[in-house]
Amino acid sequence: MTDVKEIEDSKVYISYNHIHQLIQESQPRLKKFNPDLLVCLAGGGLVPTRFVRTFLKEQDKPNVRIMSVALSLYEAVGSVSTQAETIGKEVVRSQWLDYSNGFSLIGHRILLVDEVDDTRTTLHYAISELKKDLTKQCQEKGIKVEDSGTTFGIFVVHNKRKPKNADLPSDVFNETNYIAARDIDDVWIAYPWESNDIVYHTKRAIEQGNDIFLDENNNYIK
Repeated sequence: MTDVKEIEDSKVYISYNHIHQLIQESQPRLKKFNPDLLVCLAGGGLVPTRFVRTFLKEQDKPNVRIMSVALSLYEAVGSVSTQAETIGKEVVRSQWLDYSNGFSLIGHRILLVDEVDDTRTTLHYAISELKKDLTKQCQEKGIKVEDSGTTFGIFVVHNKRKPKNADLPSDVFNETNYIAARDIDDVWIAYPWESNDIVYHTKRAIEQGNDIFLDENNNYIK
C-alpha cells in the first residue's frame, strides 16, 4: 500500500502565479498562431483558457471567442486522501460544440487549450472529432476541406516528456500550431484549481520554486 506522505512528497505543486507567467511567456507564440476561437477542454483547460484569452487581447478589438468541450479519460480510484488516479482506456464525451445555431468550423483558426499533454489520448480524440465535424460541414457546403481556411492548433501549459499513446497530425503537431509552455518530466502535477486548500497549495509551490520566477531585475528565470 502506497504511503500517503510518499504520494504527497512526489507531487509537483504549481501556483496560479506560475501558470499565469508561463502563459505570459508563451504570448508571442500564441499571437503568431493568432486564433479566433479557443476550444477549452474542461475542466483542466478552464483556467488556462481564460489566461490565454487575456494574452491574446488586442486593443480596440473584441475578445477571442471561447467554447468548451468536456471529455473524460481519468477515473478516480483509491481513497479520497490520496486522490490517486488511473488512466482510462476510452474517452467519454459529455459535452461538445453546438452546431444547431448555424455555427461552423469553416474559416476559423481554432486553438484547443488544456492544462497538460500527458498520454495525448484526449487531445488526439478532440482534434480527430473536430476534423470529422469540419469534413461534414465542408461536404454540406460543397467545398474541399483543404479550401476551408480552417486551421487547428493546441496549447498546453505542460507537456510531459514521455511516450504517448496517440499521435497528432502533422498539420497540428509542428512548431507553430503546437504550443507547450513547458516540457516537464513524467511527474504528478498538482494544479491550483484542483486544490481545496489554496494556502497550503501555494506554500508548497513556493517551497518547490514553482511560484513567481523573476530575478531582481524582473527577468524570467527559466
